Amino acid sequence: MIIITVPPVPEGLNTAACWRKTIRHLNYDQRGGAQVAGEWLQAADVVELPPGTLVLAVDKKTLGWDVGYRSGERYAIEDATITIHLATNEGLTTQWSRHYKHAKSAFGPTTIKRIAALLEAHPAPSAEVVVVEEAQRANHKPGDCRWCGLRLPKGAGHLVGRGEAAEVEHFRRCPSRPARNGDVCALCGRTVVARLGSTESVLVREDEGRWEIRHTASTRCTTTPMETWEEYQERTEAEQATERAQKQRLEAQRRKAADARATKKAAEQAAYEAEQARVEGLQTISRAEQELFSKNIGPGVRARLLEYSDTLQDDTTTIRWGITVGGTGNGWNGEDYDPGQSTPYTRLEDARHAYRSLQWTPAPRPNSRRHTDGDCPGPGVPHCDGCGTRYAPGGWMMASTGRACPNCYDGLADDHGPHALKYHQGW
Repeated sequence: MIIITVPPVPEGLNTAACWRKTIRHLNYDQRGGAQVAGEWLQAADVVELPPGTLVLAVDKKTLGWDVGYRSGERYAIEDATITIHLATNEGLTTQWSRHYKHAKSAFGPTTIKRIAALLEAHPAPSAEVVVVEEAQRANHKPGDCRWCGLRLPKGAGHLVGRGEAAEVEHFRRCPSRPARNGDVCALCGRTVVARLGSTESVLVREDEGRWEIRHTASTRCTTTPMETWEEYQERTEAEQATERAQKQRLEAQRRKAADARATKKAAEQAAYEAEQARVEGLQTISRAEQELFSKNIGPGVRARLLEYSDTLQDDTTTIRWGITVGGTGNGWNGEDYDPGQSTPYTRLEDARHAYRSLQWTPAPRPNSRRHTDGDCPGPGVPHCDGCGTRYAPGGWMMASTGRACPNCYDGLADDHGPHALKYHQGW
């Protein structure tokens, strides 16, 4: 047995009018192509057949249309090309080919005699033809798949059979359906987990057709055991239990940390209140200060956040904080304590908040309005004649000489420019 590809239909020809067939013997009591007895072949199919088999290829081309003299019905005017191939170990070899201008005369005495001579030289083997890989024969009109019943538009399906008995089906296989959890795989016998891409319900084209649950081919379930539905449930339940326990531990840790923060804050508040009650009414005898932060808040103005260590009249100390604001020039160097410039804070966070609120906001710059055609400095005033060019008729004037435009700081000229010459001839 050898494997060959059935000759395809030449491009541009109607596939319904062209056909292929093996040649077994001749029926001389028939007419036309029916005289050739053999097995029908589908163009472009890959088939297995015995060497020495003769393959007949008939290609018809429609040249026009005519009307029957007696029937009055239209019929196609066709030519025909008859080609006979011999199957060998090297493939198909062409034994004879002829073109006929009229398809009606294609199976006349000339063709029949040639077929008879080739059959005498190459007797037909007795083995049958086996289709190895089927080629698609597109449907010429919409129809329902004979297996799954889905509607197939024109050209999307595969035509099976000929003439009135022709049926439509999906090419090679029908679309799969989703599997359900717990179904049993027909290949490995294990229950499946319905995941996209790993399981499917496949229509097996045998007898009347049946649906089977299978793992997809990429999973190789027959050699690599897949996780069963029961194993999946057990694993997911264990993972969920672990996740719940982890969440409970994290929630307990958050509650513990919140309780610790609340306890610490309450202790700090109690200590603060006790300290304020202790120092209430006691006078400050001396004060040592330490600068924590310092920043500029304006031209020649600086703010400092200080920490005070006050010695009270009972020879104890307490910590307070203050903010000083003053100039950086002569008369204040920011080192001596001045009670009139600072408000003591008993909490560091309050002092830091007040310190951060001191910001330097520069005054907005005034918009510098340039001269326009209707806005001239006036006669006798040196100007750049429009404010916007650095090149004036009279050459450069430096700002140090007082001859710079106050709006654009460009060089000024005594000579009249285009604006003055156009609108102020009397200057």
